[in-house]
This record gives sequence, structure tokens and C-alpha cells, in this order.
Amino acid sequence: MHNITIRPAKEEDYEQLLRLYSLFTERDYSGHDNDAFKKVLQSDTSFIFVAEHETMLIGTVLITVRDVIRYARPIAEVDELFVLEAYRKQGVGKQLMHVVEEKTKELNCQRIYLESASDRKAAHAFYEKLGYTNYGFCFKKDL
Repeated sequence: MHNITIRPAKEEDYEQLLRLYSLFTERDYSGHDNDAFKKVLQSDTSFIFVAEHETMLIGTVLITVRDVIRYARPIAEVDELFVLEAYRKQGVGKQLMHVVEEKTKELNCQRIYLESASDRKAAHAFYEKLGYTNYGFCFKKDL
């Protein structure tokens, strides 16, 4: 396994993060300098972590923490998780998810949610191996 550092994202990571996003986001991504990157970095409820090999970003995860009526403690949602294909199956995704779990425990979250496209069978197996269970469907509507 490579020497990988997991750390919070910083403003200087923007261009490399865009490169990663271009490999996994939907076509309707808002695009360069027309996104919420700086807002997310400054947020008290959203957190971006990156996996770095030497000076190259090879993975990222974004989580959002929020309160919902039905739980006494906040919940977290993994909004995005991505690792470059060349670094998959080497523990990078597991390290990113470990940081997610540590951060959400620190924030006293009750539960972590995540969604994954129905055709991403390898991702589903990865999440299940980490102890996540499939509990339903996700829906979306563009506004």
C-alpha cells in the first residue's frame, strides 16, 4: 500500500478536487468557480476530507451533519466518496470512511447514511463490508 495521508480539505485543493469530481459526478455539475466549495470549507456542518499520496489527491469524501426531528442526536450523510481507480482495493476508501466515522462520533451523531447508485455493486459490497446495511431507495427531482 502507498503512503497515504487523510486530512481535511483546504482551499488549495480546489483544482485537484475538480479533477476527481470530473471522474465521478453527473454531467450537471455546476462547474469551475460556480460551486459551493468555499461555503462547504467554511461550514460547521459539512466536512471534506481528502486522501493524498505525495502531493496528489487520490480520493475524497464529503459528509454533512444535521438534526432531524425523529432523533435526539444529529445524523450524518456521506454525500460523496471517491477514490481513483488505481488506488482502489488498497484501503484508501476504508481510511476515508474511518475518518468519517471518527468525525461523526466526535460530533455525537446517532447514525450515518449514504446513497449509492443501484448499478454500483462493488461499492455496495464495500459498504456492507464496513457494516452498512441497505435500507431502501433514493429518489431525486431536479428543480
